Amino acid sequence: MATAKVQFPTDRNAQVDDLLRHICDDLQLPPSRYDQAVDHYEAVCNWLEADGSVVAAFNPTIYPQGSMKIGTTVKPFGRDEYDLDFVCEFRFAVNELQSPLQLLKLLESRLREHELYRSILEMKNRCVRLNYAKEFHLDILPACPDPIVGGSCLFVPDRKSQTWKHSNPKGYADWFESRCELALKALIESRRLMGKAEPIPPQEAAEEKAILKRVVQLLKRWRDVRFQREPKLAPISMVLTTLAAHAYVGERTVTEAMTSVLNSFVSLVASSNPRLYVPNPANPKEDLSERWDDRERYRAFVDGVQELHKRWNEALAARGIQNVSNQLEQIFGEPVTSALKKQARTLQELREKSSLRVTSAGLLTSTPAVGIPVRPNTFHGKR
Repeated sequence: MATAKVQFPTDRNAQVDDLLRHICDDLQLPPSRYDQAVDHYEAVCNWLEADGSVVAAFNPTIYPQGSMKIGTTVKPFGRDEYDLDFVCEFRFAVNELQSPLQLLKLLESRLREHELYRSILEMKNRCVRLNYAKEFHLDILPACPDPIVGGSCLFVPDRKSQTWKHSNPKGYADWFESRCELALKALIESRRLMGKAEPIPPQEAAEEKAILKRVVQLLKRWRDVRFQREPKLAPISMVLTTLAAHAYVGERTVTEAMTSVLNSFVSLVASSNPRLYVPNPANPKEDLSERWDDRERYRAFVDGVQELHKRWNEALAARGIQNVSNQLEQIFGEPVTSALKKQARTLQELREKSSLRVTSAGLLTSTPAVGIPVRPNTFHGKR
């Protein structure tokens, strides 16, 4: 089997981008935990769809939503559990129910029939949560089709207001993928599988992910680090993802895309009064940013974004990859240290193979015929 060729970029911005790639790689869920989530998801789906299930009687469509669906999941920060979200879409009109809460109760009743699920079940405002201790939260969102808007638009129950709320997880995932693949200029057509759960997409390697997906992963890690002491003030993932996707215009590197996205963030908050509104692009009736009706939460986002913009520019202006990494560590935390070690191992491997060179600008590269060769380190100390 051929061995992958180890290379190191010439351009300084490319070296920063390489560091960001390693950071995103460190943010990936370990394959074992990803597979574990898939196994639990399939088990819950089988229970909901089993013969005799009160849920199965309505021939629901079950499918993943959120970060697992669009490939932007990151390792949990400061805790063991991460979130896995999916939709249980029932096949009846909302006017057939006396109250939106009936839908939540229907889902809850089936899960409580299971010995394990009843012991880890928690009722949330719009979903039923299964808490797998030190593993993840599995949030199941019950929903009904929205016959007025049509397409993949949904109504979901809201316990607090006891009303229906608008949503469109499938349409959102398709829109996000279209933003990731701007060069294709095409939306991915939504698919509906009747009576059988849709699988969770396989996890992509960091280097295989679209540029926009990596930007979203970095923004989510910044959010976790920045608001670790006040997690209730942290912006939700859907808001960060949507704002980033709107701002992305097809940049070919993470560094360029992140710069463009942050410039857009700062511009938007400066021109929005009293606050920035972020509707679901696949269903404008859903306000993804409704939590920002709380002025303290919105102020925290504005302050955080302005600080992030400043620190990001300082990182890009720093001289030397070590100084860049020091600045980035203030933004993204520990993964930067791990990323720098991976870069160092690459450089050492190239040096040992006499493949490392230094350019006239003082940058290290593995590009042949560029710069001056760096001699291998053969000093082993005194015997």
